[in-house]
Amino acid sequence: MKNIAVAGMLLFLAVGMLSCKKMLDVPSHRALTEANMWQTKNDARAGLSACYALMRAAMANENAHWVYGELRAGDFQVTKRGDLQAVVESNLNASFSTMDEWRDWRRFYTAIAQCNLTIAKLPQVTMADYRYSKNDLQLDIAQAIYIRAFLYYYMVRIWGDVPLVTVASDGTAKSITRENWQKVLDYAAAEALRSIDGLPWKYNGKSPEQQGDYRGQGESHHVSITITKGMAYTLLAHIYTWKGQYDKALEYANTVINNQSNTGYGFVSLNDLTRLDGAFRGRIPANIFQIDMNFDHAEISSTGQLEDWTLRDPYIPKQESEIYVPRDSILKIYGEPHEQRADYFFTKLDDAYPIFYKIKQINTSVKDPVLKMYSSCIIVFRYEELYLLRAEAKARLGMTADAQKDLNQIRGNRSLKAVNAGLAGEDLLDAILLERRRELMGEGWYWYDLMHFKRIPRFTKLTQADVDRGVAFWPLSQEALSNNKSLTQNSFWK
Repeated sequence: MKNIAVAGMLLFLAVGMLSCKKMLDVPSHRALTEANMWQTKNDARAGLSACYALMRAAMANENAHWVYGELRAGDFQVTKRGDLQAVVESNLNASFSTMDEWRDWRRFYTAIAQCNLTIAKLPQVTMADYRYSKNDLQLDIAQAIYIRAFLYYYMVRIWGDVPLVTVASDGTAKSITRENWQKVLDYAAAEALRSIDGLPWKYNGKSPEQQGDYRGQGESHHVSITITKGMAYTLLAHIYTWKGQYDKALEYANTVINNQSNTGYGFVSLNDLTRLDGAFRGRIPANIFQIDMNFDHAEISSTGQLEDWTLRDPYIPKQESEIYVPRDSILKIYGEPHEQRADYFFTKLDDAYPIFYKIKQINTSVKDPVLKMYSSCIIVFRYEELYLLRAEAKARLGMTADAQKDLNQIRGNRSLKAVNAGLAGEDLLDAILLERRRELMGEGWYWYDLMHFKRIPRFTKLTQADVDRGVAFWPLSQEALSNNKSLTQNSFWK
């Protein structure tokens, strides 16, 4: 697996980054030819592995996943870092090197360029290497299609309108305009749906879509990581929720939940969610889709995980964490009787800066007392989140009792009493939003939830006028604007 990852990164350096820059931002010169690529089964594996690796690089870069999804929402406060404070205050044009990274979408488009290339080139491998079967081809292409669709969904929530690049580069520089976000999500939905026929429910070798040991590994190796039908249907539910098409969102959420015997998905206890080697280590039934950080594959890091910002002494050799949730906020958010999550998610509550302790995958194999390495995955979709998404869809469709049932499933699992039977309408939606806030804290959802539920003015210092002018989206990087004259800046940040 390490050889595949290395090969994938070499492929990225040879083609992915260069193609992406030519198409979107800056002129470039091809360093290597592709003449000797896409000839063998190992080339195919390396190409698809690069899609996964580059997706992870885009989401983990400077903790981008949590910066985009958490920091602007206000639960987390900053101790001293100016760049993080700028994000919390929505000062997204601030001059910090990290802010330049977060404004820049090129890592995402590098991953998309690799997906486009992989989808285009994989068919020729079947002609060059008899070991690469048509079944392998169908399965690998389906994964690349899903990753591309997921990345477009991910970017739309950050920047709104984005360029839609769907074919491999021909090596010429192009200026590409931004496409309306609705059209981008329509494309992503169609592609996610297209991927399903080529994907299994599980990588157990028992389905027509996947036979034998995939890539020489058994089922347990692929759980929550390698793309499945369940992940694709979950992505469709999220795309249609973002689009406001709740009948479609409910249809696809139901498909996942009603196929539990095929998916194996299930709820997770607080202990298994938060313990060392628990959910944030990954590969458990509660995690529908995760971005893996595996010690066995040399994927662990001292940066790129939330622990590097939230933990401090005595857990890591740091006197002060970068971000924390104030004690008053913790008590308010988790103030219901019998609420247990505060005790599992936080420690040192009486200190000036309580420690967010929900995610704490410090790798014990590294013995250096100064250098701490983290092996936590990024949980993209998990089962509790999907239940709350389905509760929202039902509430918006007027299915009040059914929405309450889904909400109460999560509340009951967390020892809270059922909501009042009379709860309906906007009050029910507020209760669902609050439950998402509590259950998913630190997982990269809360800012997107405030956007989607249209609650930004209520829970932040931003006004409705700011929202109407586009403050919810990130500005484009200046480098992107300078090198692609077809791009226009998001309205609020002009």
